[in-house]
Amino acid sequence: MTDSHDFPADFPADPDGGPEPLRWTSGVIALTALALAVLNTEAIVSWTQELPAGPSTAKVMTAADAWHAGTAELGLNIPREKLHRTWKQAETMRWSESDLPERG
Repeated sequence: MTDSHDFPADFPADPDGGPEPLRWTSGVIALTALALAVLNTEAIVSWTQELPAGPSTAKVMTAADAWHAGTAELGLNIPREKLHRTWKQAETMRWSESDLPERG
């Protein structure tokens, strides 16, 4: 039996003249990476601490710490800290059987 859909699908060109798919996707990836670099500096600092020791690692760690401190001064770390705090509170919650919805 054959599938009625052939993949990968060949989509028609954007009739509105939007950006090419590769250019659009690249823009989305770049914007996301920038947002993470600005709003989640804790991950960058954590990553640098896992690197093998060496002179270049020390420079990267210093730069990451400075970036983290700079974004914290601007208050850009507040949304991540609030979300992280909420997540940690949710992790500690305990549910009883009576709290769960009934199945069936």
